[in-house]
Amino acid sequence: MACACTPGSPAGDRKTQRLQDALLELQNDFNVSCMVYALNMHLQQFRSRPELAGILQNQGKKGLPVIFINDRLCFQGEYPDRAQLEEALKKYGDNF
Repeated sequence: MACACTPGSPAGDRKTQRLQDALLELQNDFNVSCMVYALNMHLQQFRSRPELAGILQNQGKKGLPVIFINDRLCFQGEYPDRAQLEEALKKYGDNF
């Protein structure tokens, strides 16, 4: 599972923290791997993925966060809660 986001933005601080907490819980509870790529620190990741580059070109930061599960775009422009993430893992995750 990978998340492309913009941590540190004032409006998204609480949402970002809840998302990071949910990802950590999922890692601990279900032994899944999560990668978080921050726009300000991992610009090359955004440029190298056509889906992310398109979202940034068309929507800018409003299109973030973007969450992939097994390279499938599952969430875009919203901060899913743990239940939503868990449901997406059941649908798109391998052996979950």
